[in-house]
Amino acid sequence: MTTSAGIPVVSSARVQVGAATSRGPSRPLNADAHAHHAYRDTFAAAVVDGTGSTPEVVDFAHVTASVAARVAARGTPVLGVVAASAPYADHDDDDSPEPNGAIVVASVRSGGYWRIAHAGDSSAYGLKDDGTLRRFTTPHTLGEEMRGQGATDAEAAAHDHKLRHNLGRVPLYGVEGFEAVARLLVLASDGLKLPHEEFRGLLLDHGDDPQRCAEELVAAARAHGSRDDVTALVIPHPDRPATAHGTDERNNHVERRPEEPAGPAEPAAGREPDADPAQGAVEVVA
Repeated sequence: MTTSAGIPVVSSARVQVGAATSRGPSRPLNADAHAHHAYRDTFAAAVVDGTGSTPEVVDFAHVTASVAARVAARGTPVLGVVAASAPYADHDDDDSPEPNGAIVVASVRSGGYWRIAHAGDSSAYGLKDDGTLRRFTTPHTLGEEMRGQGATDAEAAAHDHKLRHNLGRVPLYGVEGFEAVARLLVLASDGLKLPHEEFRGLLLDHGDDPQRCAEELVAAARAHGSRDDVTALVIPHPDRPATAHGTDERNNHVERRPEEPAGPAEPAAGREPDADPAQGAVEVVA
C-alpha cells in the first residue's frame, strides 16, 4: 500500500499487539498504563509509568497513554509525547503537585522500521532479524548520568529509580525521536527487569504469539523479584514475521545506538545515554 505521494505505508489492520500488566505486590494501585491506536494506515502504541500509586496518578497514566498513542498515529511519536505532556507540565514549579511519570511511544513504518520517542525510564527493546536483542532507549535517570560520568554500576544502580526527565519536563527539555529496525518490538515500564538471554529467549520462543509473549515477560519479571508495576507490549512488525531470520544492512546504518536490556543479571556499566542529560533536571523518584 502507498500514500498519494507514493510513500509505502503499513496497513494498521495487520498489526498485532500483545499486552500484559501487573500491579507491584506492595503497591495499592497499578500506575502503569498502555494504549494503542490505529488511524488510517498508521499504528502507534504507548506505555506510561506513573510516579506514585494514587488514583490521580493512575488517571494521569491512562490519559497520557491514550493521548500519546492517538496523536502518534496521526503524526509521530515525538508529537504524541509532547501532546500527552501539555496538560500536566508546570515548568515554573519544581514542586508542582501535578502527577508525572515516564513514557515510551512507537509507531510502525514500512520495511520493518519503527519510530520511537521517550521521556524517563520506560523502554523500547527490539528483536532483530538475526535473533539479537537490543534496547533502543537509554533511561533518563540519575543512575545513567552517573555511569556516563564514570561511576561504577554498583554506585549508579542505587540511583536508577531517580528520573532526570519525565512527561512534566518535556516543554523544557524536549523529546528525542529516532528510527530503528526490528521484527519484534517490546515497549515496557521499568518494572520489566530480566537477564538479557532470558529476555531474548522468551521473544524467540513466543514471538509468534504476542499476547502469550507479553504475559510470559511479565511473569518472568515477577519471578526475578520485581516489586514494581510491570507492563509489556509485544508488537511484531507486519513486514517482518516473528520467525524471520537474516540481517538488514540498512538497519545497521540508520538506527541509533542499540542497547541491551538492563536487569539484575545484566549490569548497565558502559551504556551511553542517547543524549546529554538536561542540566538542572528535577529528580523524581518513580
